Amino acid sequence: MTTLPQISLARLSSDPTRREEHQRLRTACEEYGFFYLIEHGIPEEQITEAIDASRRFFALPLATKERYGHAFQNVHPTTARGYSPLHGEMLHPEAGPDPKEMFDLGIENESDRRPFAGRTRLPDDALAPGFARSLLALQATVLNGVVPQLGNALADLLDMEKGWFQRHFSPPTVLQRVIRYPSTGGAAAKHTDNGFFTLLLQEELPTRSLQVWFHGRWIPAPSLPDSLVVNLGDMLQVLSDNRFKSTPHQVVHSGPAERISLPFFIYPDIDARLASRQGNTFGVAEMMLRNYESIWEKGNGAGRARELQ
Repeated sequence: MTTLPQISLARLSSDPTRREEHQRLRTACEEYGFFYLIEHGIPEEQITEAIDASRRFFALPLATKERYGHAFQNVHPTTARGYSPLHGEMLHPEAGPDPKEMFDLGIENESDRRPFAGRTRLPDDALAPGFARSLLALQATVLNGVVPQLGNALADLLDMEKGWFQRHFSPPTVLQRVIRYPSTGGAAAKHTDNGFFTLLLQEELPTRSLQVWFHGRWIPAPSLPDSLVVNLGDMLQVLSDNRFKSTPHQVVHSGPAERISLPFFIYPDIDARLASRQGNTFGVAEMMLRNYESIWEKGNGAGRARELQ
């Protein structure tokens, strides 16, 4: 593999090209677990605005950012929302805490008191101009456009019954993250993602920081213009009875400029209990809470990190 496959969301959603693109998507899921998503419909200026606003937020004094940290978030678990400083999260125990800082939010609904739901304490426009507004606008575009189109295509590949995706992802559980990797040394240690799939929006930088584990070695996944990176999560691997790959990956950022990434971790409805065609079952809340306990309480890393030596 010299580069990841490219899948067109427009072709997945168009009757004349759907069958051919579905087959290409199936191959990408079975052989790689990672692909570029092109013709995705997210305006470039919306991504740029969110990246610029995020950079301004991270430039604020540490004491200011910490007022929006986990301790000030009225959600469960508190580590699912808000600001985390450099070395705040550990994705693999052998690597130790990651040199990155981040801010997490989700679907904002103050009356929803379930795990991974509720309302994030966000800085206002006076303190962090455009930060909350641009991120929530980007979230709406992603959830209304990309997620249902790609999710339905993946459900078809799983041979699920008609309406399966709508039934179990209305609404989805969303962990939306903003990450700043410092120049010459930012990193996210090797891990797998825990959810259904992840969408990664990122700056177009010459540094090939994202690395994907493929055939026993790390392969760089460079930024491509007008594309998103999609990777499959552990839940989708279970639902496919291990036909689809939740592929290990890491970030090793050595470029001269900082790197801003905007991942969306997409999960089913938090109350869902799902079963594969062969009868492998899991509860979404249970699996998500166990993963967060592994990262934030036990120090065992994210996803299947302990399997990755």
